[in-house]
Amino acid sequence: MSPADGYRVGEPRVRPLWSSRLGALIGLRSTHYIALGISGILLLIIGRDQWFIADDWSVLVFRLDGAAMAPHVGHWNLIPALVFRVFRTVFGLGSYLPFLALAIVAHLAVVTLVWRILLRVGVLPWLATLLGVLITFLGAGAEDILWAFQFGFMGAVALALLVMVLVDRERLTCLTIVVIVVAAAIAPMFSGTAIPVLVAAGVVAIVRHPSWKTGLLFVPTAGLYVVWHFTASSAFSGPPGGYPGLDDWKGFGAYTALMYVGGLGRLFPVLVLGAIPAVAVAVWFVLSVRRGVLGRALMAYALVVGSVVFALLTAYSRLALGLSGAAGQRYAYVTVLLLLPAIALLLDRSLGIAKPIRSTVVVGLVLLVIGFNFTALVGQANLEALRELSSERRIDADLVALIERPTAATLLNTPTDPIWAPDLLGSDLLALYRAGRYPSP
Repeated sequence: MSPADGYRVGEPRVRPLWSSRLGALIGLRSTHYIALGISGILLLIIGRDQWFIADDWSVLVFRLDGAAMAPHVGHWNLIPALVFRVFRTVFGLGSYLPFLALAIVAHLAVVTLVWRILLRVGVLPWLATLLGVLITFLGAGAEDILWAFQFGFMGAVALALLVMVLVDRERLTCLTIVVIVVAAAIAPMFSGTAIPVLVAAGVVAIVRHPSWKTGLLFVPTAGLYVVWHFTASSAFSGPPGGYPGLDDWKGFGAYTALMYVGGLGRLFPVLVLGAIPAVAVAVWFVLSVRRGVLGRALMAYALVVGSVVFALLTAYSRLALGLSGAAGQRYAYVTVLLLLPAIALLLDRSLGIAKPIRSTVVVGLVLLVIGFNFTALVGQANLEALRELSSERRIDADLVALIERPTAATLLNTPTDPIWAPDLLGSDLLALYRAGRYPSP
């Protein structure tokens, strides 16, 4: 295999644990994509009982169709809003699976890009494949995987990771440049989560292609986002409680630390265990960045930088809401993905060459973490299904009342479920029903 497949130049071809015959027979990449397809079906089965909830309704009701350019909790949510409208027309709201499939496809795109990054930075192929399974069934980020609205959240990360993988090439063709510029420009239209990963991609671009022309790749992205921010986003009032002052360094520090420790801690049964990989990555980065950033592991270092940007931006926009959300699943998802290449390199270096005992221990630990996360993902799906079923029943009850009294002002002007569907007024529900988009209760 070539260095691009994860092998370091000059190392023996015999790797620990097992031979490469199976990989040679089927092909490493073929095996990965077959497993990815099977995993997608399994994720749909796990999430088969999910239903529309919370922010889903903000892009499904007819009344808000004209607000596609408006910020959603500070994010530019244009592409998901447009895609959801198409799905609303084509599939209606009788089943959640078509909408959930959007989120799962975005998630699997993230998985395969992270897997490719693991190989590119030099992680052993079998270890990269195991870690790919881990993030496929990432119970630590179940909220993103099982919630259709997070199609935007994960789609933004996927496009930004694609930009990073492309700029890591030694030579950029005209076609590659076009794809980079377009993907980078579109990514923030999915969600603001693209920004930290695009910063990491910018680091890779500057190191790999040190020229003023490199900066031009990201000019369209910056231009479009600035124009949107000072036009459509200018009316956004910010989170409840406002933004914290930049002098609140203790609050920023606490929130950021909780994002790292709590986010990584969600991988394990005990949350505080997240401090171990967090500290290990920090020490590794400080001690090796000057030498390592010029090698093949550049993307791993850049993603650590991206994780810092992500933590600081999230702390700035969410600190006023309290520290309890810092270790939330939606943030844990991104934190884990951004730090995984660095963690994988640390595991890889600890194995050495042809150390079957160490390899067996690492495999055992990773399998335990995979099992815990898979169980957590299934458990979260069941919990979410119960909550969403309750909301669905409440909405259906309101629809029955609206069909009987279609002019009742109280029903028309009141959210059908103030807690889990605050954007869905009775008038919105009746409009969806009359248009044939919402099924009969």
